[in-house]
Amino acid sequence: MISLTLCSISVSPSSSKRIKDAQSFNFFQNTDDPIEPLKGYQEMAILGSKRGFSRLDFAPALKACSKASSLSFGKQIHAQSVKCGLSWDVFVQTSLVAMYSQCGQIEIALNVFDKMSHRNVVTWTTVMDSCIRSDRSEMALVAFRGMQRTGIRPDHYAIVSVLTACSRLGALNLGRWVHTYIERVGFEVTSFLGTALIDMYCKCGSVDEAYSVFDSMKGRSVHSWNAMIHGLSVHGRGAEALHLFETMRKYGGVRPNEVTFVGVLSGCSHSGLVEEGKMYFDLMRNECGIVPTIKHYGCMVDLLARAGLLDEAFDMASKISVSSNAVVWGALLSACRKQNDVVMAERISRMIAGIEDNCKQGDTSHYVIMSNMYAQAGLKDKMAEARAKVGKKPKGKSWIEIGCNVHEFAVGDCSHSMWGELKNMLEEIVEKSGMECEEQLEVLQNPHSEMSAVAFGLLTTRVPTTIRIVKNLRICSNCHEMMKLISKVYEREIIIRDCTRYHEFKGGYCTCRDYW
Repeated sequence: MISLTLCSISVSPSSSKRIKDAQSFNFFQNTDDPIEPLKGYQEMAILGSKRGFSRLDFAPALKACSKASSLSFGKQIHAQSVKCGLSWDVFVQTSLVAMYSQCGQIEIALNVFDKMSHRNVVTWTTVMDSCIRSDRSEMALVAFRGMQRTGIRPDHYAIVSVLTACSRLGALNLGRWVHTYIERVGFEVTSFLGTALIDMYCKCGSVDEAYSVFDSMKGRSVHSWNAMIHGLSVHGRGAEALHLFETMRKYGGVRPNEVTFVGVLSGCSHSGLVEEGKMYFDLMRNECGIVPTIKHYGCMVDLLARAGLLDEAFDMASKISVSSNAVVWGALLSACRKQNDVVMAERISRMIAGIEDNCKQGDTSHYVIMSNMYAQAGLKDKMAEARAKVGKKPKGKSWIEIGCNVHEFAVGDCSHSMWGELKNMLEEIVEKSGMECEEQLEVLQNPHSEMSAVAFGLLTTRVPTTIRIVKNLRICSNCHEMMKLISKVYEREIIIRDCTRYHEFKGGYCTCRDYW
């Protein structure tokens, strides 16, 4: 016999009165407090329902488990649904998929989904969102294609989910197909849907198409403006981002928020607009009344440091009330690498190492930067010492879309079905680029993921097709130089989105102007 024991939550007399007759769970669905629905569900289980449990009882309780990330509670409710013969109800099963994925159990969520005999558009959207949340965006695209095969027509929410997956993977061709589908079926491009399209085009490296969507929108929310401003900023088009921001202030009819200014200050940082950045930072505080957050300070410190104003950047980081946060100091450390200031970098690295929260999270990225800086300075002993402190780094991965299929490459991975051809192409690249011996060996023996991806792009597409790559980590300086050479030698435009910004390589140059 399956028992439901929920001893961790106390039940108040008032909640007992509200549900002692096993009424619908609707009373609890609109509360922001996840504990209240769970209290109500516990009371129902203890009292025993005169009419028995219904599908409307389980879904709100599972939603509350999702909000509270209560996996053990969710499993108990799952067991109760089995006991009551409702575990096969599409409404309950969809809620189970959402609950398990929200609690970090994507495999269980997918197992529940796979066993479902009936799925509606909400179910498919839920599993797509679950895959995206679990960094499995490629599986979200598989789910979308599965939904199409079953003949279920996607709604606005499903469309936004698949656009989000396209954004994560840089799947521009599929994103364009979805846009065409929206127009073909006559979906209204609301602010919600339009913002998703803008975000997709920007993150897939096609800012002009994003701007076209933005211009065509009848109604724009602050989120729409933010998406477009941020898209321009990370593509190094800071002046355009500021112009759009001024248009928003004067004619947009919406009030800028915290996110807006992150985009504005980021645009200033990526484009080296120091005086403009200072002006908008003051405007944000004094005119708009927005209290700066870690992200705003990070942008300002990054802006000052990248411009070579390390002392001014250090002074700002030292005086702000949130100066103990590693994000701000990390921005300054990265700029020290760019300015090749080892002394300042050592000082900042010691401060980051002493931040308690950073130590608890096990973040050792500052040691990676110091190791690289020591190597460049020829300080081998210090380089070895810093490298010994580096924890396990995330594995570098890159994605490239060919047709409507996304291909994944990992650093040093030779398992691709076309690896033999890819290796030959890498050898050709090395030969034509005139690289030094040590760099040649690194490219050929342990190729970074973006190098494998660009080789694949050269093999599978023809001039003048643009090669678009998404990378989960920051592109290294060697690969950045290589991409500039490849764009010139092979007469290709190459767009790479790394975790910091977009790099558009053409004719031997990058739009970042080596400023990233």
